[in-house]
Amino acid sequence: MANQLTTLKITDRIRSVNRRLNETRADPRNADRALWGSLAVVSFASVTGLSEDVQTDPETVLGDLLADLMHWCDAQKTCGNLEESINFESALERARNHYNEECVEEREQLRTKHGENP
Repeated sequence: MANQLTTLKITDRIRSVNRRLNETRADPRNADRALWGSLAVVSFASVTGLSEDVQTDPETVLGDLLADLMHWCDAQKTCGNLEESINFESALERARNHYNEECVEEREQLRTKHGENP
């Protein structure tokens, strides 16, 4: 039940963020992206019985989620119309690149906002 409340609170915050982004036509901030990620982790934890571990051992929860996503990638070949499984390592590399670009972009925006030179 406590986890449901957490999921509901996160979902409400996401709706608020999405409204702000829609109204302002602004790009999401990294804090917004982290909030979206938290919903994925908390939702995963709630359906796998790891709800308490989100607070006490979040790295294990994240590791289990990533492992299950690897299995999901493999299963797409047999479940869908794909000729081969989704390459998890390629997707992870793409995610790393996006993450790095988003971090650099936000740092540059903060420097500009505070009148610093890049």
